Amino acid sequence: MKISKQVAKAYYTDAINRGICSSDKAVVFYSKDALDHQLNILKNTFPEQTMHAIAIKTCNHPKVLKHIVERGFGLEAASFEEVLLAKEAGIANDKIVFDSPVKTRNEILQCHNDFPGILLNANALEELSRYPENFNGRIGLRINPLVNNSGGAFFNVATANSKFGVPITKRQDIIDHCLQYESISCLHFHIGSNLTDLSPNIEAISKVATLAFEINTKRREKGISNQIATLDIGGGIEFDQERMEAFVKSLVQIPNIQEFKLITEYGNFIHKQNSFVVSHVEYVISNAADLAETVFIHVGADLFVRKVYSDLDIEYPCTVLHATPSASPRKEKSYNIVGPLCFAGDVLMRDIKLTEIEEGDKLFLYNTGANTLSMWSGHCSRTIPEFVFC
Repeated sequence: MKISKQVAKAYYTDAINRGICSSDKAVVFYSKDALDHQLNILKNTFPEQTMHAIAIKTCNHPKVLKHIVERGFGLEAASFEEVLLAKEAGIANDKIVFDSPVKTRNEILQCHNDFPGILLNANALEELSRYPENFNGRIGLRINPLVNNSGGAFFNVATANSKFGVPITKRQDIIDHCLQYESISCLHFHIGSNLTDLSPNIEAISKVATLAFEINTKRREKGISNQIATLDIGGGIEFDQERMEAFVKSLVQIPNIQEFKLITEYGNFIHKQNSFVVSHVEYVISNAADLAETVFIHVGADLFVRKVYSDLDIEYPCTVLHATPSASPRKEKSYNIVGPLCFAGDVLMRDIKLTEIEEGDKLFLYNTGANTLSMWSGHCSRTIPEFVFC
């Protein structure tokens, strides 16, 4: 559900009229209707026994998390601090998935004491010895299924030297540990993000499901009643509704998959298109007649961390809301859009074509719901933008 220029303008105008938007710098808007639309797609497409744990790191605003929890969804925490955010949102412990690859002994103990029912996915075999006997939650084990995928070097976590998970080539070691640690009830994997090809995820699910089935068989042979009952299949796929339906159609055909409950950890799909940012245009400066004019706004590398600090091809479409009407059609010009931080690299866009911009106009930047506000940088000690959940 994309937020159109007209809808964004309506949200902004309504917020101004109702006095809930007072900043003269920048404001982040997040659409509750758009969030519900994405959550409904997820819920209605996957098998009924699936628990969807929405990745907190993608969008960690408390109002958004609280709404997700009120809708009955789970939350996936990549740090203990995110576990605390989940609890502050009012979630039940058994709907929290804690996935940090560097859980401390104290964090594990605190989960044992204060969060009964929580699921902790151990990142390595070495982590398993840190869990108390009769751990007061659920234990999963992250597997690296070693599948090639389209995520690219920045996001691919299924390589042989990945810091995430136990390589599936250590199959016997994995089985032996699952026999030793009988309380392990989940196998988890996540092969990466920014994935456009569905087939590697299907391959990974198949490999991990086969491993889980083998562990369960060995456990029964040993008289161990506890089984691997859940597969946490991670997230990271660049879905639309049609692609998600195709993915699930392939997923349910995997042998033995019906024996397991599923957990997903989608974030980007849920949040990306639900939010936009409005910044006041502070200055429009021309330093040379033959160069694009420079537009200074109130967000830059502090909000758009991934775009500015990496070479990732991340698009944030933008439009202009002009402060004053024009008697004649405005010309289109080339602009460089720069932020407020005190370093030369704080440039959002170069040579972008927009209708003629003046001081006092508003620049709208779209698709900012995922991995933007939750990645806010403390450089230059700037205050996080005002947030409107509408």
